[in-house]
Amino acid sequence: MFPYIFRFFKLGIPLSLLVLFWGGCGSKEKVLLEIDYSGAADWQYLLGADIYGTAVVSQDSAPQAFSGSLRTYLHGLKDGSDSSVIRFGLKDVTFIAPFLSDDEKEDIYNRLTVMQVLLSQDGISLSDTTGMPGVLSGGWDIMRCVARVVPVLPNAEMAVNSSWEREQRFSLSLPEGRGDVHLYQFFTLDSLYNNRGVLSAALSWAFNYRVSLIDDDAPSLRKYPLSGSGRGNAVLDIKKKRLFKSKANFQVAHSQNPGYELNEVVHLEAVE
Repeated sequence: MFPYIFRFFKLGIPLSLLVLFWGGCGSKEKVLLEIDYSGAADWQYLLGADIYGTAVVSQDSAPQAFSGSLRTYLHGLKDGSDSSVIRFGLKDVTFIAPFLSDDEKEDIYNRLTVMQVLLSQDGISLSDTTGMPGVLSGGWDIMRCVARVVPVLPNAEMAVNSSWEREQRFSLSLPEGRGDVHLYQFFTLDSLYNNRGVLSAALSWAFNYRVSLIDDDAPSLRKYPLSGSGRGNAVLDIKKKRLFKSKANFQVAHSQNPGYELNEVVHLEAVE
């Protein structure tokens, strides 16, 4: 019996080393991570956002649960003025937020229907820049939810387990005061795989933001959440250089109000 066992290990060890060698070579493969927006005018994505959390309505009341949702299609807009920036509009908007007043819901719905999302290699921006993460609608910044599911790619060849980071700063100006918003994102290429003949890249990221108050009136902004964090993941079609789908989870805790908490799940999926 022992000779057979010895033969097994004698054969198995080289095979194991060969498998490890093949696996190691595969993991060193590099692919170009970028999105080609040249055909974006014909693209369409289903965008969804769901929130839930707790909030204190009055000083003497216990925290109350709330929830809401957004469903819309993000579709490319033809614009020949600047080929480096691609515009997307929103259509078929369904917005549910029972915790808001009718006037607030109508205002947000109207702004969503005319809002445009601007995408470039440097990231994402919005035509409607009023508000900030955690300010609009009592903590739910629905205007920026799409920004959480569009990754900023390195536009370079990357191997599995490679990472890159992005840091952005932009100003905040509201009647209650002014501040600087700091957004940090850390991305990782998790894997490369073949899905029905399509070479796909799976990546993930972590992000956080915080607001620094910069003037004497700004302390009144403390009634808003001043920090938040989250995680996201996405799948890219390497050959078509297109984002196939993505998902992000975002959490906000009010630093001045322990009875306030918001959780948001945003997802984006290409519609063929």
